[in-house]
Amino acid sequence: MWNYPTGDDEYRPWEDPPPPAAPPASPAARPVPPAPTAQPAPPIRNAGPIESWQSRLFGAIAILLVTAVIVALKIHAFSSTLPHHDSTVRVTIPSTPTGLSYGFPIDPAHPFRGTAANLWDQGGDGVRLPNAQAVGHFSAEQVAAAEARAKQLITLARLDPHVLETGDAEPVLALLAPHQVEALREQLTPGNESQTAWITTKLAPGFTLLPATPRVTGSMSANLGDKGELSIKTDYIVAYAFRPPASPVINDPMQVIVLVREQVEYTWVDDPAYGQSSQGMHFGDIRSHTYAANCAWFKKGHLAPSYSETSKPSGTPARPTEQYFDPTIPIPTESNC
Repeated sequence: MWNYPTGDDEYRPWEDPPPPAAPPASPAARPVPPAPTAQPAPPIRNAGPIESWQSRLFGAIAILLVTAVIVALKIHAFSSTLPHHDSTVRVTIPSTPTGLSYGFPIDPAHPFRGTAANLWDQGGDGVRLPNAQAVGHFSAEQVAAAEARAKQLITLARLDPHVLETGDAEPVLALLAPHQVEALREQLTPGNESQTAWITTKLAPGFTLLPATPRVTGSMSANLGDKGELSIKTDYIVAYAFRPPASPVINDPMQVIVLVREQVEYTWVDDPAYGQSSQGMHFGDIRSHTYAANCAWFKKGHLAPSYSETSKPSGTPARPTEQYFDPTIPIPTESNC
């Protein structure tokens, strides 16, 4: 009797042979798997107490930051830029003679005789203050304080002997808002006098005034500005009498007298909406004209009399000398310097 192996993989002659293996399916014939179905979005979960608190906190911080930026911009509105001043040299040199000649030497004790300035007030007395009245939300007392500050600035900048002789602008800066002072200090550097003559009047080196006090005439008014500030508009003429030379003899008063007309707007800020350093007085728009000055010195930012002028004017004045003493006419714009 034969014994056969009993392993499953052994050949058994009494059994049919196994069917052949099916050939591998081609790629085209392979079944395509079904497309994935869209999964439903997870349900929206309500923010818990912590997340809700954080959202409100971040929103509040954003609002505070935006508000801070707006407030900061408003605080610096009056001090971020320099005042607008006309830097064009506007000097008129009179023809000789001016028609005001005495026919005899100038009297150093009365150098303004023969001119309209002889009847003007002396020094700061010529900066007369109007009767203060309420303007907008500014009370009459606030208007009076602003006008008094404007008078102080004019008196110091145009009449103070120390400022005139040394060019020291500190007494003027002390009366202005701190933010504007920072901007002005950048301009008040040696060699830049021609660009800062609108801040203070500076006598040219080697020239002095006669003991006769400068004469002043003009006007002042108060109005409400575009930003709610108080606008003090001033229009004054200052007549300076310079010491004449020993020789030659000066017979024409306009050879020693210089007229400086300044139209200056001062803005007075007294508003809690602005920062503390913006409170106080600021320079606004400025226009000026000078008559009978030394042209060369004026271009350097200094004041000197016309008798020292060595160059000839480029043309004759557009108006008679008497009109340059009149503060009621429009400020002259001509120049023959």
